[in-house]
Amino acid sequence: MAARTGRTVIAPHFDKPNWPRFQLAYCKNRADLALLRLLGSLKKDGIIPPGIPDLAGFSGGAQFAHRFAWLYPDRVGRLCLSSAGWWTFPETARWPMGMGATRRQPLFQFWLSANLPAFLDRQIVVRVGALDNIPDSNTRRDPELDARQGQDRVTRATLWAGALRDAALTHRIKPDINFAVLPGCGHSVADCVTKGGLDADFLNAVEQNNPERRIA
Repeated sequence: MAARTGRTVIAPHFDKPNWPRFQLAYCKNRADLALLRLLGSLKKDGIIPPGIPDLAGFSGGAQFAHRFAWLYPDRVGRLCLSSAGWWTFPETARWPMGMGATRRQPLFQFWLSANLPAFLDRQIVVRVGALDNIPDSNTRRDPELDARQGQDRVTRATLWAGALRDAALTHRIKPDINFAVLPGCGHSVADCVTKGGLDADFLNAVEQNNPERRIA
């Protein structure tokens, strides 16, 4: 589909030994800076054109993608996020559950709060499989998280999409949050593509594409 739609797909590989917590984006080994360097190198070498890339992710990749875009809203275009285990909400809970400061990141509350309007001012596509409604061994769990976001990926995605809409309205931004549950799909990127058409969502294939935009 990338070839048919004239898009270039860049798929960073954050291997587990070197990037054990890449999903946080702003982590000890700074996966956020690694992606910025990668995109800069690819543009310099002419592999991708100048301009702002779109960003998509599934599961842990969706966790990384939305946090990266929140940290660098001017470096990302459209977002497509599927089946994240948990989310950063536009609320005062401590990072990465919310925008609040932590002992190691005391300034996060200012950084993320300042970036929130710019983060919300884009199309954000949120997808999750209908059968992804039962916690599994990879679902992050703790009492505070479960109370705030729900216990399964469907509930968490639904609540997050709603929270973004509310936050956008609070900031007088017209929400462009496209949320859908994919029928017959569990926590499997293959099923979400073959049964739910997730590849079209990732590549924005159902809409008129700007030739200067690419997906990272």
